[in-house]
Amino acid sequence: MRLSILISMYNAKSHIGNCIESLLNQNLSKEDYEIIIMDDGSTDDSYSIVQNYQEEYDNIKLFTQENSGLYTTRNKLLKLAKGDYIYNLDSDDYIVHNCLNELLSIAEENDLDIVGFDTLETLSKDLTCVAKPISSYKTDVCSGAEFIENYPKFRHEVWWYFTKREFIQEHKLFFNKNEYNADVVFTLKALLPAKSIGYIPVSIHRYVQTQDSLMRSENIEIIINRFEYMQMMILNKSKLIIDLENNDQHSDILIDNLKHRRDVFTFFSIINYIRNHFSFAFIRTKIGQLKAVNAYPVRNFNKYSFNTLLHNVVLRVINSEIILYRLIYLKNLFVKKSDKL
Repeated sequence: MRLSILISMYNAKSHIGNCIESLLNQNLSKEDYEIIIMDDGSTDDSYSIVQNYQEEYDNIKLFTQENSGLYTTRNKLLKLAKGDYIYNLDSDDYIVHNCLNELLSIAEENDLDIVGFDTLETLSKDLTCVAKPISSYKTDVCSGAEFIENYPKFRHEVWWYFTKREFIQEHKLFFNKNEYNADVVFTLKALLPAKSIGYIPVSIHRYVQTQDSLMRSENIEIIINRFEYMQMMILNKSKLIIDLENNDQHSDILIDNLKHRRDVFTFFSIINYIRNHFSFAFIRTKIGQLKAVNAYPVRNFNKYSFNTLLHNVVLRVINSEIILYRLIYLKNLFVKKSDKL
């Protein structure tokens, strides 16, 4: 079997049908790929929708479990996969039609550890075509380290690339228990040892901007968890960067690019701490954690599109603990915050 497509599903009745339809409308024999879906304790009609597809298509495999979270589920799906390559896809997203055979052929012909492509953020569910054939795009083949050097703004999510299953097993890759940002460390740990990555500059994946996404939720408990997981991701990425610096096996360009992406997360996390009226003590604790892993002060943020007057002024405020803490103190004097923050 050439490809395993892995989907963790939770209350996705509005989207899972569209996702599956995009995977079935492919120029690839059904014997060449499997679609493995784990229902993570859905309370809507998601399971029955997929069950109807499973009864009609032999390459769809459906499992169910009590709610365990996205990345715990993805680890289970990795163990179920039988394909030569593995693709993790979110249940509310989809891919363009008739792309899988070309992508797999590129991966197989070049014996790639990873083959990647672009994504398109959209509200639409019917953008199923590309402007020109995938074969007309040039595939940039390089090592994982070279990819990080050449593409400093690469995405961390797992849905922009296929990974060879033997490569995942060889390097013992798995998702950590960060329910919002485990993609980041997983992707970096996949890229860094990869000897061959093929990148095709064409938008294959469709990132659907759903209003009911956890990332957009205004539920206070979810907001708090989201910030905690973001902090965990920044700390984990920082520790990985420290390890790379100590090993002295990678270029300064690679390290600087990793620090830049880490600092983008850090910059906007601190902004959101202030915006959401977290307490002085809470923010001071978070800043202390960041300092412990060299993620604060933020030194590698103002590059590329973030090198503007506004960003630089805000950066100076954020990097001055005295000014930052006074700002938070004054803001909290005049703005009532939730008791839970």
